[in-house]
Amino acid sequence: MKKKKFNFLSNIDPKIYVIFGIVLLLSFLFLLYQFFRHVDCENANYYIHADEYVVNRVIEFNDNTDGAKSWKWDFGDSTAIDNRQRTIHYYKRPGEYIVKLTINGNCTHEKLVTITSISQQTGYLPVIMAPDVAFVGDPVQFSAEKEGGESWEWSFGENASTDALAKSPVYRFKKVGDKKITLIVNGDVEHTAVKTIYVAPKTIKAKQKIDIESYEFEKPHSAFSLPQGEAQKDPLVDMLQYIPVSPKTKSKKDSLTADKKIPEISNEQFQILLNQVALQVKTKDDFKEYLCGKFDIPVVVNDEKLVPFDQFCQIITGKKIKISALRLNKNSRNCIQNINIQYKVKKWMMWIKE
Repeated sequence: MKKKKFNFLSNIDPKIYVIFGIVLLLSFLFLLYQFFRHVDCENANYYIHADEYVVNRVIEFNDNTDGAKSWKWDFGDSTAIDNRQRTIHYYKRPGEYIVKLTINGNCTHEKLVTITSISQQTGYLPVIMAPDVAFVGDPVQFSAEKEGGESWEWSFGENASTDALAKSPVYRFKKVGDKKITLIVNGDVEHTAVKTIYVAPKTIKAKQKIDIESYEFEKPHSAFSLPQGEAQKDPLVDMLQYIPVSPKTKSKKDSLTADKKIPEISNEQFQILLNQVALQVKTKDDFKEYLCGKFDIPVVVNDEKLVPFDQFCQIITGKKIKISALRLNKNSRNCIQNINIQYKVKKWMMWIKE
């Protein structure tokens, strides 16, 4: 009698082979996905760069890690998460910030960034030498400590224009209050020195006391009287009867208001103010006097587009700009009617036209 051979595999349901094959295929696809998505967290290649880590200065963030597909930049100042591979950011306040970069959702890197205030960089900025308190009407001496300075532009905080161009000017304040003194050396508006002083009311010295010996008494009325004469008729009474009534003319005050010219501002001074708008030190309101209160004057930008002046100020605010040409067209009262400007913006370490 022959023994029957027992075949174990013949008793397995074919569906089990199919299920096993599907599981094996899915596992292979998952391993393949993890392989191409894998990032070596220890060898992440990213950098944070800026010319100066100061308030309101643009900082560049970039990641070149192999295999990176997604990014999350947390700048540490409670602003929104940025998901771009390469981006820029600026901080509004000085301090220490922890920047976190998350790559592909599983690799997180941290880096400490220290932001300082421009006014704290005394070793790099000009140092303004002036008293902390001054008095209205008294001469105040200003000077600066800065090596290699060839041009000096002082603003003493009482108007938006440049007040002096000497290295050590003298100025008399006209109003009481805190005054923000600014100094730009060699046209470098990015490193403007700032100092605040208080202008107090002018002190009034007491007059010398009057004693009885030095007091000069008033003379009697008779000393100034003329001898009394006969009454006479004033000849103007008859003359005024024949003078015709002339129409009312414009008052002197009205004519002075119509012909009054506003202060002159040069192209170079206007360019400095625009650079300060980009640095968020000035606003469009600082141009009110030169625009005669009209903020909607046309601005021709790079010979390509036309925008109102107030919108142009919003466009350049917070950006690093370089002005190559500027032309101001004024009327007879020195009011600026329109502006033609050529400028570039620094993006990703390059100067480009907007």
